[in-house]
Amino acid sequence: MGFRTGAYAKVWEVAPVSNASTKVRLSISRKNKQTGEYEQDFSGFVMAIGSEVAQKAAGLKKGDKIKLGDVDVSNKYDKEKKVTYTSFKMFSFDIEGGVSSTSSGGGSAAKREKASGSVEDDESRLPF
Repeated sequence: MGFRTGAYAKVWEVAPVSNASTKVRLSISRKNKQTGEYEQDFSGFVMAIGSEVAQKAAGLKKGDKIKLGDVDVSNKYDKEKKVTYTSFKMFSFDIEGGVSSTSSGGGSAAKREKASGSVEDDESRLPF
C-alpha cells in the first residue's frame, strides 16, 4: 500500500513542532498473501500541516491507528552536499473509529464546509 491517501498507518511517536505543524513517526504495513505475515511498506516521519490537523495529531498516542487523508511527498536536492531530502506531509487524517481532521488551508471546499457543519453531505453539491 505505501504512503498514499487511504492508507492505514500505526503511530509510533508524536512531537509537536509549532501550532501549525506536528511531526509524527508512523509505519504502514501490508499482508503478504503467500506467507500470511505483515511486511512494512513505509516507515518514517510525516509532518501534519495546518493548525487543526497539527493539534489533532499532537493528541495522538503511540499505537493509535489512523487513515491518511490528503498527503503529499516532495524532495529537494542540495547541490553542495549532493544529497536529496524527501519530505512527507499530511493535511488530513481519520483516527480509526474517530472523526476526520482536515486543515482549513488544505483539502477541498466541500470537506472544509462539511467540517464546519454548513453542508450536510457532498451529494448536495452535485449538479444533477
